[in-house]
Amino acid sequence: MPNRMNSRWRSGVGGVLVTLALVFIGSTASAGSWESGLTRSADHDFDAPVPGTYSLPVLGEAADGAVIDSAGEPSTLHEVHGGKIVLLSFIYTRCPDEKGCPLAWSALYDVLYVSEEDRDLADHLKLVSLSFDPEHDTPAAMAAFAQKTHAAQERASPWAMLTTGSPTVLKPILEEYGQIIAPRRDPETGAITGFTHQLRVYLIDGRKRIRNIYGLGFLDPRLLLADVRTLILEARGEAIR
Repeated sequence: MPNRMNSRWRSGVGGVLVTLALVFIGSTASAGSWESGLTRSADHDFDAPVPGTYSLPVLGEAADGAVIDSAGEPSTLHEVHGGKIVLLSFIYTRCPDEKGCPLAWSALYDVLYVSEEDRDLADHLKLVSLSFDPEHDTPAAMAAFAQKTHAAQERASPWAMLTTGSPTVLKPILEEYGQIIAPRRDPETGAITGFTHQLRVYLIDGRKRIRNIYGLGFLDPRLLLADVRTLILEARGEAIR
């Protein structure tokens, strides 16, 4: 298992601070709407940086772990990555909190739809969502969720919907990524009815290194796209230093 992320990033604060700094670094070169159809909003009232005008630090190694895809095939996170740039989200399909998983889905859908019209983006990026509710989110449930939410677009970046074999298998993966969850239980039956969790999306480069962590205030598809494209340019040696 790769080394864990530096503890100062595991709290989630560091990723936000890095993102904030990079927004201002690149904003002087940005007109604010370089990405067609995506604009600043009340929740994300800043101009996204221009891709390639800044660099992203390496925050740590992206951990591996045993997973199961929506077809029921066993794999590992690293195998799923396939050498691509990855946006990894930890979710559960019955999440009712509009500021939780649905917010992550919304941002990733925007990225997905942009990739339908951008062959370069579609070829280099993979979206990965891993459920932290394996007892409910079986492979069949993840497949149904993907179909219901139209996550598979013919020309877009691939989107892998993953689960694990059990909470025991899942636990070390969550620990390695610092993804905090707490089950909510029915007071009478003790059954898990949902989860309280910290919303985080991880940007992972083609060398399986974490390059940014997005929390609630910075989960803006414009910023995700700028960072992904910056990594694409970096891999080609074209990023501005």
